[in-house]
Amino acid sequence: MMKLVNILLLCTSISLVQAVLPTPRYNGGCAVINQHIYCYGGTANRVPTSDHYSLDLTRDFSVANSIESWNNVVPVGGFTVEPNSLFSIVPLNDSYLIHGGLGYGSSTQHLKNTTVIYHASNNSWSALQAQNQTLMMPSREETCTLDPSYRMWTWGGISDNTTAININKTTYHDEFQVLDLKALAWSFPDNDTKTSFQHTSVPNPRLAHTATLSASGQSIYYIGGLEMNDSGTSLSGAPMNEILEYNITSGNWTTHTSPKNTTIPAPRRLHTATLIPNSDLIFVYGGSVTDASNAVADYSYLLNTTSFIWTPINIANANLGAGPRFGHSAVLHNDRSLFIIFGADDLGILRNDFAVIDVGHYQWVSDFKSNGNYESAITATPSSSASPTASTSIINTNSNSEKSSSTQTNEFPFISLNYMKTVYLMIGTMILFTFL
Repeated sequence: MMKLVNILLLCTSISLVQAVLPTPRYNGGCAVINQHIYCYGGTANRVPTSDHYSLDLTRDFSVANSIESWNNVVPVGGFTVEPNSLFSIVPLNDSYLIHGGLGYGSSTQHLKNTTVIYHASNNSWSALQAQNQTLMMPSREETCTLDPSYRMWTWGGISDNTTAININKTTYHDEFQVLDLKALAWSFPDNDTKTSFQHTSVPNPRLAHTATLSASGQSIYYIGGLEMNDSGTSLSGAPMNEILEYNITSGNWTTHTSPKNTTIPAPRRLHTATLIPNSDLIFVYGGSVTDASNAVADYSYLLNTTSFIWTPINIANANLGAGPRFGHSAVLHNDRSLFIIFGADDLGILRNDFAVIDVGHYQWVSDFKSNGNYESAITATPSSSASPTASTSIINTNSNSEKSSSTQTNEFPFISLNYMKTVYLMIGTMILFTFL
């Protein structure tokens, strides 16, 4: 009997430490905190989720063999983690902040907490209640950017009856909502700067764009997305040769135009933009075409924020890469390893895998190095789609569950098989019958 009890305890302990195979998803968010990647939410199986995964970056690992290296994050405490997608995620010191989003994707059920924080240090969630919270208009597909003074600049996006219970009129945002995380207070500088600054022309509202803080910490660069026309009647792809810059100190907007004799990326939304450390370069990856749920073919560029010249990047070792994607996440670890995580690929297939770019050599790598020390690739290969070993789910543009601003994109249901669970069950069963 005691042997049977010990065997059952052994099997239980195995199941507690087994790895997790994430459900294919897009439009979620990921952040690096304390040498771990945390990924929350996103749309899977046609609905927003509250799934929360973590990946340990303290050790080296094979990228191809790491698809089941994720762990479910089960928080302590009684806080209810709500489903969400199309939100903004902002890394803090030992935590990250989630703001806005689609929530439940319903006009009858809304997020109870518009701004929440996950505390990695004690594995708990909390709702952020700040001064002027009720004056802030929740939105989705906006961007949130943290400046050196610990202020979060929220710009763009759409507010409608899916984002909050008291919103009856669809609003596209061209104004700032700023959260001072030290004072825990929201402010609305556009109401003040129109008189206190020589305020330059405010750009038209955008959504599904990117926002990247400059190396100096004084400016925010806004790239791509969907842009409202001057009459406020329709959305179209924002020109990629027009880069918006907002100066945090002066409160002024500047529109930078790329030189005409350079390659200009196709318009896109749901892409990512990453500042390359110790440079004036922004690395833009992926995105979908602005009038459909199809990934752009030209998915990898560098933008020089001094000359505003675009340079197409052919990333070496393309057979190891993620290929065209949109609705993915891009997170940089140790200034060198750029993870391209989840999203939808060029076939409209949702992914649950990731790939890693060494931004020192602009190459896909087969093995992640926690210290960021990669050797240069010898040759570059043509671009290809992501690893076929990942589980997938199809986007059906004729469905009508999760709503985006310009299209309706949804996934057919998908059931994934966790092979590790099966292996552990077989091992436990074999051991059990051996000792009986």
